[in-house]
Amino acid sequence: MKRSLLAFILLALFGYSQKTTAQENKKEQIAKYLTDYFFLERENIHVHLNKHIFMSHEQVWFKGYVFHRRKNVPFFSTVNVYASIIDQDGKILDTQLIYGNIGSFSGNFKLNSQLRSGKYYLQFYTNWMNNFTEDESAVYEIAIINEAEGAGTALAKADPSKMNIVFRPEGGTLVSDINNTIGISVTDCNNDPVAISSADIVDSSGRSLLKVQLNKKGYGKFELPATASGCKAIVMVDGNKFEQPLPPPQARGIALDVNNFPDKTVVRIKTNKYTADAFTGKPLYLLLHQDEQSAVYEFSFKPGSAEQTIALPAADLFEGVNTIRILDNDLNEIASRLIFKSLPQGLSAQIGRSGQKGDDITYKGKVSYPNMNLSVSVLPENSKSLVETDDIYGSFLLLPHIHGHRPVSGRYYLANASRSKNYELDLYLLNQSPKYKWNPIKSNPPANKYQFDMGLTLKGTLPRIAGEAKFAKVRLYSITSSLDVMADVNENREFIFENIVAVDSSYINLTMLRKGEKPKELTTTPLVTNGARKFNKPYKPEPKFYQQSGPQDYDAPAVYREMTMLDEVTIEATGLKYAKNFGNGNLRAYKISDSQEYMYQSLLNYIKTYGGFNVTESNGQVRLTSRTVNTINGGTSGPIFYIDNMQQMDYSMMGMIQLSEVDEIYMSPHAIVPSVRNYMGIIRVYLKKGARVNSKNATPNIILENGFSKVTAFENIKYTSTTDKGFENFGVIDWEPVLMTDENGGFEFTLPKTGQKTMNAMIEGFSADGKLISEIKTITAD
Repeated sequence: MKRSLLAFILLALFGYSQKTTAQENKKEQIAKYLTDYFFLERENIHVHLNKHIFMSHEQVWFKGYVFHRRKNVPFFSTVNVYASIIDQDGKILDTQLIYGNIGSFSGNFKLNSQLRSGKYYLQFYTNWMNNFTEDESAVYEIAIINEAEGAGTALAKADPSKMNIVFRPEGGTLVSDINNTIGISVTDCNNDPVAISSADIVDSSGRSLLKVQLNKKGYGKFELPATASGCKAIVMVDGNKFEQPLPPPQARGIALDVNNFPDKTVVRIKTNKYTADAFTGKPLYLLLHQDEQSAVYEFSFKPGSAEQTIALPAADLFEGVNTIRILDNDLNEIASRLIFKSLPQGLSAQIGRSGQKGDDITYKGKVSYPNMNLSVSVLPENSKSLVETDDIYGSFLLLPHIHGHRPVSGRYYLANASRSKNYELDLYLLNQSPKYKWNPIKSNPPANKYQFDMGLTLKGTLPRIAGEAKFAKVRLYSITSSLDVMADVNENREFIFENIVAVDSSYINLTMLRKGEKPKELTTTPLVTNGARKFNKPYKPEPKFYQQSGPQDYDAPAVYREMTMLDEVTIEATGLKYAKNFGNGNLRAYKISDSQEYMYQSLLNYIKTYGGFNVTESNGQVRLTSRTVNTINGGTSGPIFYIDNMQQMDYSMMGMIQLSEVDEIYMSPHAIVPSVRNYMGIIRVYLKKGARVNSKNATPNIILENGFSKVTAFENIKYTSTTDKGFENFGVIDWEPVLMTDENGGFEFTLPKTGQKTMNAMIEGFSADGKLISEIKTITAD
């Protein structure tokens, strides 16, 4: 008898052990699914535009920020970023390769008179993003007005005869025979909020069940009684009645009721008797995760019970958006919900007028954090071109986890968090669908098929006429892109240059070098293998519907035209393109004239005359030294020398550049440059577009195609009036894409006088450790 009892106990323990092991294996399998799916690092891109409504003769200026999803810091290694402009039919009009540097990039699209008035879209992506099932790109809607045809759909209102009423049951399924919490969103037919505050829920007989309060963004939620049937929502907009039936209830499914408190999140898991009986005695799993970070809770429905409540401690949640998923014993998803764990308060900035420099007003600002990378757009206070959505909080903290490309104002929810804002954010997330679907996570982890590009790859083949290729090398040289690199020639006569940073349509020189032989000039054009990457998820705009009406009345900004008189007032008085570039403010500027080109011929001759440096030449070598002694042993130092913002290591290039190729020069012989090389003085040279170096000894120039777009200094259009309605609605006062704060958070910029007494400055940016800022500050000209 004792032996039988002992055997029974051992058998029971063995069975329990097997069950426990199986359950632990399920939890490990869930964790492995997530680890495998999110193993590859992901980039998120946010783009700050100088404004959102443009005339077809303007340029779209932008500053981009790239974020490392896993580390929540700038993605410092992102170099190759693509930017496309797309029309409302989904046709890609232009694509540029933009150079990313330490987590940010900047550039512009030049518009033209061939563009029709309407909505357009900017899509930003990297080749690495092609590895993922989900669309990780960033998309922004802009409006373009072609004055020759009027505003068209660029400013048109949505068709008032159509309305979007969308329901999202909490958990994803409307379950029969139980009370269900349901999210509701009401927008116009183009998904923009409408000015209504409530919606009525009525049953099949038309009897009113309840009135749902909607916030100003069109979101609300309500509890639908188990006994209700044939229900629909009714909203009244401008006297028009719109109806939308609720989805039919499902006989099997699980509903959620989530309450997100500061110290915990309470999850009520509800179902009907039919579903509960099917799951009774079987383990179910509540998965809480943010990408690969996760926590798994096992639960089950007890006999006769159709509800379970699980309290998740706040410490188990991950900062930002979390996904709750309910999985059955076969690890199939049966419910999901997005929630948010609060983050530290966002950063803030202060800006005030500090003085005046000539015709410009100087402003000093301070961010409550040091060493920030910022961009600032300044528009008239009542501008129609400034939108409240598309901010850096939404791009990095919300949209990476939400399906689709619908714009969101993360700043509204997160910049100044409060109890009411937390409730509104939870209401917003209730009405969204998770970006990452469970079935692909289980069965289709991404593979590393598309490389992480860091610069250009140039591939070429040595022509037979060049002779023997064994032990040969090829030298690539470019003054405009500051390149001087070598590559070996392989047994197939091929040479490859990797991680090259070169501007599109720049001139390069190739020379074959072989020991004991005279260098041979090459005319073969290398192929850029990664300069025109396609995106496998190009943006396809959703159809938009507009009010049928006559031509839109609008006031266009008055701008300088070629036929207008030269003495008309313009916002840009100096004519210098690069005066506001970082580092040029304290240097003396020189605009090269036609007479100076003829008089001095070369850049070196000009610097000899105006530079303030000692210049010596010997056997083709050039040496520049300061006339000021700044070392303890009385030695002399030379200036740091840039061409198109690229530092040069050899002054002899000055003799190779004709002055006719130079646009502007910025110099100071007395500027002290912090450097181990003890530079004294600065020379910054900006070449004219398409300029090339001419030299008797230069190798043949080859035009490099599919390179990086050239970064140009912001150049505002020339307004004939900065006080009229057109400028107030659509004008730009200034765009500062690169502002770096000091160790105290301080920064400075200048604005031209425009007659606008109050202005809005849109400030965005991040720090090296991932702190974010997005603010609209009102500043004054007085």
